[in-house]
Order: sequence, then structure tokens, then C-alpha cells
Amino acid sequence: MKINSLKKYLLTLWILVCAYQFTYGQGTYKVHSHNDYHQDFPFIKAYINNASSIEVDLFLKNNTLYVTHNESEIIEGRTLSSLYLEPLLELEKAGKLREIQLLLDIKSSSETTLNAIQDVLKKSPCLIQGNKVSFVISGNRPKPRDYNNYPEYISFDHQNLDDLDSVPPDKVAMISLSFQKFSVRNGYGRMVEEELKRIKEAIAIAHAFDKPFRFWATPDTKTAWARMAKLGVDFINTDQPALVYDYLESLDENIYKGEVKTTYNPEYNFDPNSKPTNIILMIGDGNGLAQISAAMIANKGRLSMTNIRDIGLIKTSSFDDLITDSAAGATAMATGQKTNNRAIGLGPNGEELKNLVDVASDMGYKTGIITTDAIYGATPSSFYAHVKDRDNTEGILNGLIASELDFFIAGGERYVAELDTVFNRTTLTAFNDLHRKTAVFLGDNKMPTMEKGRQDMLPKSVKKSMEVLSKGNEPFFMVLEGAQIDNGGHSNNTATIIDEMLDFDAAVTEVLKFADKTKNTLVLITADHETSRLWNRWWKFGKWRGSRRFFDHRSHSYHGTFIRV
Repeated sequence: MKINSLKKYLLTLWILVCAYQFTYGQGTYKVHSHNDYHQDFPFIKAYINNASSIEVDLFLKNNTLYVTHNESEIIEGRTLSSLYLEPLLELEKAGKLREIQLLLDIKSSSETTLNAIQDVLKKSPCLIQGNKVSFVISGNRPKPRDYNNYPEYISFDHQNLDDLDSVPPDKVAMISLSFQKFSVRNGYGRMVEEELKRIKEAIAIAHAFDKPFRFWATPDTKTAWARMAKLGVDFINTDQPALVYDYLESLDENIYKGEVKTTYNPEYNFDPNSKPTNIILMIGDGNGLAQISAAMIANKGRLSMTNIRDIGLIKTSSFDDLITDSAAGATAMATGQKTNNRAIGLGPNGEELKNLVDVASDMGYKTGIITTDAIYGATPSSFYAHVKDRDNTEGILNGLIASELDFFIAGGERYVAELDTVFNRTTLTAFNDLHRKTAVFLGDNKMPTMEKGRQDMLPKSVKKSMEVLSKGNEPFFMVLEGAQIDNGGHSNNTATIIDEMLDFDAAVTEVLKFADKTKNTLVLITADHETSRLWNRWWKFGKWRGSRRFFDHRSHSYHGTFIRV
């Protein structure tokens, strides 16, 4: 077998293998592979990466349609047939051909080249008679009045908005214009308002003509791709079709569309020299400055927690690793001592550590935990249990039974049998007094996420608990965890991060209102670590209430996976 024939065979085989392995789809947004012949593998790379339109520069020489930008760059063997039509025919034969547009950008004489294109396409009747491949002529085109002189399978890329009333619409496949005529933007930052207005007007005119629209000579950055997509540009022009398709397919899911929440401004109407009576520790699991900023931006620049005056930063890696997990992070907060990852309430050498629930109970405080996790989750259990491994659920529940904890509101009802001997089960509605140990279950395992219908159970639970605790004369210590911000990070789901973060902030609102009302409550707002990598900033907010001093916890770093924004 000759070398050229072998190469063609291997490329064809690769196309077919990819066709069977990949699920093709046009996606929400359509990608146009600009100057496709510059790709390492023309046609193939764009096609297997779901480009909807592929640009083929053509120059006619010696009755051959070469794929090139100009005559001086012609390379023998690189023709319309070999690089584009033959792979399409192989896909057609295999039954794997999807809808695709070939934008044939003519660089030589319009009329003679168009005639040659028709001659070549007639040799592949299955392509021109089917409905999968669209052949669109761009570059050196005939006059619009002559569009109708060409067969049905030939349509045109019209490049003028001023003559649409005299153009046969059935022969126009799309409208394309140079972006440089509208803007000198380099693809970063915002567009100048005047330029943006003219761009919107151009797109609107094309769409009023009922045709898709494309800009060429565009910036090729993520910012530009997203901007073009949201402006309604139908074909996103790029030299990086694989990157653009993947980016745009995740664009909508990473744009938050939830409603704007009201926030609260603390009054700070308290005696700065007074000693706080009650202590409320609020923990956003996996919640760093990046998550806070994302939620703040989604909520039009406001959060209750960012309305506080005092913040601080602190490093809290675990004893045995730079990157902490929830167990070590929460144990450090609950006991004041760093420990190994996975350890709950034990020191680095396995020694049992006294936690804040024990300390507070010994001092006559009522104690409680509210979490959207199961009660045996790593963060809440660090305030009452002592086990080497956070997955030792039986040991954690034994610690819960033995603890001095007065009440909890959490998920984890599947293990209720182990707790019935000690904890009095009730509902949130019926939770009005603390006669003895009380358990309110709001989920079989974890509570449902906001996406799955949890609604405002966390702020409701917080508000109800503070009402119950403030009935007596005893001070109280309460831990509140927004546990599922962490889930959004692990699943690369920006919407979950923001939904859960805003729900946590709604609980912050209730707590700050209570602190303003009582004027004797210390509120600490913090996190055990950051999950995901929204940005390369790993800090947390914290807050004193009842004193002018400030306190904060900052978890060490990130763990989990990446989120595209």
C-alpha cells in the first residue's frame, strides 16, 4: 500500500472510530471552525468536537480545488475532495453522518471556481441530495441577483445588511460580517456601550431577515465566546473548536438564574464593653471567599455576611496535610487543636480532646447543632464524638448518645433506632421547649438540597431554635452548618454552590437580627475549608458580635474538583 493511501486509510479509520465513540449533537450554541485547514487534522478535529460549521478556503488551479488561502500556499494532495468530501462520504456510508455546514470560502475567481465546485459535488450525489450537509459559498461570491442561477444544494453566506430587500432569502444560508467593523475589542473586559449597541442592531437585522448570524475576525477568548453566545450570534467563530464547544456547553449551567434575596445590615447597637452571653458558631462547609463572592455577585452585590464590619484571616491546614478535610477542620474549631485528616475529636496521637459542647455544658450552657448534613456528618460530629475515622458512623452515634448535647436539627433519620433511647424525637413545628434531649430530623440521610426542594428549612430551623433557647435563663452555645455548599463544589455545580450559599446567608440574616435584638450574642461566621477552585483565593469570613474585636477562621486550602465560570 502506498504511503498516501495508508495515511488516508488511517484517517478514515480514525473518523469512523470517533463517530462510534462520540455522541454528536449541535448543542445549545453552534461553533464555526474558522480557517479549518490550519488545524492539525482538517475536518476531523472540528467534526469530532461537534463543530456545526467548518470553513474551507478554496483556490482553483489546473481544474483542481485546493484547500488553501492563496495560490502561493498550495500543497499537492490537500484538496476539497481528499480533506473534506471523502471523510463525509465515509461517515455517510457508515450511517454516522450528522448535520454539518461546509462554508466554502472561494479565494480564486468566483464563477469558474463555483462551476468547479458543482462538478466535484455532482460526483457525490448522496451528499448533495441528502439533508445532512449544507454547502454554503463565501469569499468571492457572485452578485446577489445571480444567487438563483445556482442549484438548490448551493446557498450563500451573505455579507451585507443594506441590500436584504433585494436578496433572494431562500438562497441565503447565513449572514456574516467582520467584527472589526464594529469594535476593536481584544476579547477581554466589557464592550464599549456604543459598539455594543451597533452589534446588537446588526444581529437584530439578520434575525429579522430570519437568517443565522456570524462575525468573523473576532477575538478568540472565553470572554468573547460567552459574550457572542449571549448576544445571540448563531455561529461562534473560532480557531479552537474543541475548547469552544466544551466551554459553551457548560456556559448556561454555570450562570446563576435564581431570584435575588433580601439581606440584613447589622445595627451594631450594643455596648462594646459588654460580655456576650450566647455564642452562635456558623460554618459554611466548603465555603471560601470565591464561593462568597460568587453568591454576592449573583445576589446583585449584597449578602448579609458581607454587610458585617470586621473580618479576619487565618490558616488552618490539618496536622498531617496542607489540605484539610471536614473532620480535621471542624475538630480544630471544636477543640482548639489541629489533628489528622479523617479524625473526629481526637488529637494527632489518638488522644481524646474535649470539645466546645462539653465545655459549654460544663459551664451551664444549653447546646445545640443545626446542619443540612446528617447529624453523623464529619463537621457536626466533631463537636460531640471521638473516633479515628469519620466513616465510623456507629462510633459517632455512640458519641452522640453519650454527649451532653441538648438538641439537634439535621438529617440522618435512617439511624433513629440507635438514638431513640436517649433523644426525644419531635418535629420542627412541635419544637417549642427543651425539656430533655431533643432530635428533629429533616432528612433520611442529608437534608435535601435547595435544588431538590429543601426550601427555607435552614433559616426556619435557626429562627425557631433561637426562640426556644432564649425562653430560659441559661445561656446557649449553638453550631449551625450550611453543609451542602461543599456538595456544589464536589459536583462542579456553580448553581448549587450559590443556592446553598444564599440559603446559608439567609440563616446568617436570622442570626444577626437575633444578635441585634438581644445585644448579648457572639456570632462567629466561618468555614472548615474551601471545596473546588472557583478562584485561587482561599479565605473565609469571621465575625465577633458583642465586642469590637474581630475573630475569624479560614480553612487551609481547597479540595475537590474544578468549576468553570
